Amino acid sequence: MRRHIRHAIAIAAAATTLSGGLLASTGTPAEAAPAAPAPSRYSDDFNGDGYHDLAIGSPDAGVQVTGTDGTTTTLGSAGYVTVSYGSKDGAQKTGLKALTQNSPGVPGDAAQNRRFGQVLTTGDFNADGYADLAVGGRDQVSLLWGSRTGLKGGTLMADPLDWPGYGTVLKAGDFTGDGKTDLVVGHGTRLDLFKGPFKADGSPVSTKKVDTGRNYPVYDEGAQDRIAVGRVNKGSTDDLVVLGEERMRGRVLLGGASGLRLTPATIRGGNSVAVADFDKDGYGDVAVGDAASVLDTERSAGVVRVNYGASNGVDENRSMRMFTEDTPGVPGGVQQGDRFGASVAAADLNRDGYADLVVGAPGERKPTCEHCYISGGGLYVLKGSTKGVTGTGAAFYAYNAPGLPRPAGTYRIPSQLKATDLNNDKQPEITIPVRATAPQVWSVGTKGGKVAGTSPTRVVNAPVDPQIGVGLEFGVLAR
Repeated sequence: MRRHIRHAIAIAAAATTLSGGLLASTGTPAEAAPAAPAPSRYSDDFNGDGYHDLAIGSPDAGVQVTGTDGTTTTLGSAGYVTVSYGSKDGAQKTGLKALTQNSPGVPGDAAQNRRFGQVLTTGDFNADGYADLAVGGRDQVSLLWGSRTGLKGGTLMADPLDWPGYGTVLKAGDFTGDGKTDLVVGHGTRLDLFKGPFKADGSPVSTKKVDTGRNYPVYDEGAQDRIAVGRVNKGSTDDLVVLGEERMRGRVLLGGASGLRLTPATIRGGNSVAVADFDKDGYGDVAVGDAASVLDTERSAGVVRVNYGASNGVDENRSMRMFTEDTPGVPGGVQQGDRFGASVAAADLNRDGYADLVVGAPGERKPTCEHCYISGGGLYVLKGSTKGVTGTGAAFYAYNAPGLPRPAGTYRIPSQLKATDLNNDKQPEITIPVRATAPQVWSVGTKGGKVAGTSPTRVVNAPVDPQIGVGLEFGVLAR
């Protein structure tokens, strides 16, 4: 479900440019001011050219720094981010630049184990018409500003509580309905809503604790995937779905003028969640993947549960639907370790007006023998319909499906999934981080509801830069 940036662009009397997170005058009174940018349609269009862009993090990558004495040191897991800009050809494959905290204009300093880029989210945080990038590192949040030339300059956000886990979760949306982008930030065992727009120094209009009904630890690995933004109750504001750790039940929080409010609605927990309108009734439905679920005696076989949306968050009069690899119409069968539901995403792949559900299963097609280090994994597509998600007509695409690349050595898909139309052909691509000896990100084309095959896949490799090391976690996506 697309989130549009809704705001007006004020035309300044004097021309200004954004650099290093500060506004600085660039002209004299006699000079004509350049035209103000048109509002971007997308919350991930960093350069305002009308195409979605793809932000990618590599938090475990080393960064080389040179001391005052000229010696070079590698800071392990300092991390970096890069952007594959969208265009008529799709995801940018060459010329990617690594942005570390040693790069000009990027706030902060590269540090050992900082893990810059471990969490990413996008939105027009300063309301200037360009999408910006929020970057989480260890106990730190950076805002990198968009501009006509892409990401340029930024600032660190102050940590108001100084708790561990600051920035482990970052989710952007208009949660207050004022047309400005807000930011939800994980903060130890709590979430805080930072109301936009943000000033050049990173300060929000206000900060308010989000009531989730209990303390949800949000500083552990995978917390970002257990929180999703979407429109659940037909409102004009974004809503939030929050799952607990270790598969604890989740809650639906509805947006409004006073911020996010807790509802009585609860949903079964899991490790991944997505919000989309699978039955086209105007309400956002909640799909929860639970890859650790045991079916009969098959451990980590995995399930996906779909809860249908309503005005109060979840339709209590409509049964939750559960999907497994044994569901009629779904190819294959339940096996231990398939991890069906390890990642979920949604998009209208066949352009019939119904969102379709994309489900990752990184253990599918993997041999059961211990220490078998071979390739595997795949993804399922379950169609949306008037009755919601259905197994009828479901399809499976293995790691070696026709049209997909063949990296050298062993590799596994998918660990994260994201659906985005990067080339504006009205047909979403599925972005897949690929865990391999040399990690890649695939932008897999779709056509008529089918994945790959006759539609091209563009492979995005890590930037070539002597100042960064190989990061095996290259592929953290802004979601």
